[in-house]
Amino acid sequence: MTLTQLNYIVAVSQYRSFLKAAEACHVTQPSLSQQVQKLEEELGVQIFDRQRQPVQPTPLGEQIIAQALVTLKESQKISHLIDETRGDLQGEITLGVIPTLAPYLLPLFLKKFSDQNPKLKIIIEELQTEQVTEKIHSRQIDLGLVVTPLEDVTLVQKPLFLEPFLVYVSEGHPLAKQRTVEAKDLSQNDIYLLKEGHCFREQSLYLCQNRKSGTERLVQFESGSLETLKEFVESGEGYTLLPSLATQKIKHSKLLKPFVAPVPSREVSLVYSQHFSRERLLEALMESILLSLPKDLKIAPQRLKRLNIPL
Repeated sequence: MTLTQLNYIVAVSQYRSFLKAAEACHVTQPSLSQQVQKLEEELGVQIFDRQRQPVQPTPLGEQIIAQALVTLKESQKISHLIDETRGDLQGEITLGVIPTLAPYLLPLFLKKFSDQNPKLKIIIEELQTEQVTEKIHSRQIDLGLVVTPLEDVTLVQKPLFLEPFLVYVSEGHPLAKQRTVEAKDLSQNDIYLLKEGHCFREQSLYLCQNRKSGTERLVQFESGSLETLKEFVESGEGYTLLPSLATQKIKHSKLLKPFVAPVPSREVSLVYSQHFSRERLLEALMESILLSLPKDLKIAPQRLKRLNIPL
């Protein structure tokens, strides 16, 4: 059994095609197929069902491929450790980022971080929190940028900053007349929410829980995008909650209402496996993120209140 063979079966599983896997691995299809067959013969099991199109792993093959991913990730640690002792960040890093952070936080630091580390290949995946934790455990990604605290205490959760919430209201909404907002002002009846599966949805509902009052709005709307929620507020009659980074382009709008102190906030953290050993990369990434934050996000911590909802 060789690392090359493990790379090949992972590629076939990913592309569901021996031809596409061979192209991705820069070898001929007969060469790749021969090595996969040789591994199957050595193990005495069938990893792929070649009768199905596209090619599918067998049930046992799925388990073998999952373990191959772990082995390949672990095998990279030696070269990573050597590179980092030489002062270089090299190799590859895969980062999972939740949708309510990705479009707002990544543009602030990613290009500069990449330019500073030209030998480091950075792969970004936009994932929901549950997917981030699952993929870290299965070694499919290395790190996650998510909101904490997480229920999964087996992962290292390294807090980066607290991100305050703001209320974005429609022009005709009663809250539009207020300069500031308190949680007691919020109603579940007229809030525009993200779809289920987004942690920001749960935090929004937590802030206005058991506060149903007034007439229920005829148009109820849920979206997978904060940008869509903003558009709906601007053309509708309700309101939504937004994390601070999502308000940078509208921060001077009269329809954007701050909370009174202590301001409800979410904790943004870098999460990773306890086995992740690239300390220098972690330090460089955290420093790059923190230095990139807008000045108006660096609010005195005593004025903020983290929502402690296990996610």
